[in-house]
Amino acid sequence: MRIIIATHGELAKSLIETAELIIGTNHQMSYFCMTKSKSGEVGKKELTELIYSDTLTDLVIFTDVYGGSVNNICSEILLSLPENETFHLVSGVNLPMILTTIMTSYNEDSLEVILTESIKEGRNGIKYINELVKGVV
Repeated sequence: MRIIIATHGELAKSLIETAELIIGTNHQMSYFCMTKSKSGEVGKKELTELIYSDTLTDLVIFTDVYGGSVNNICSEILLSLPENETFHLVSGVNLPMILTTIMTSYNEDSLEVILTESIKEGRNGIKYINELVKGVV
């Protein structure tokens, strides 16, 4: 499985660096950062090159914001592909999603099952701690 994390700013790079602190560097993850210095055209060109740098089979792309420019570029590319040649696109990336995706055995589960579990773990990691500790302190 190959993973691309594509975000606004330097978030994608930081997410990979943080994941590597926890799980090491034995993975196929790369990143794309849409910065102020890149035009939409330049960003699309870079992201397209990154996506096509290897086979699309078993490619997962995580983006930060659904409907944001990075997600829209990936969606455009995804929609331009024939059904038999595609990749998996998931928005709302967070660290629990990345860790779950990498640490789940791909040999035992399909990529769709892994991504469904990763999204669930990403949601489960969001807690309003004040509500949890009410009456405890």
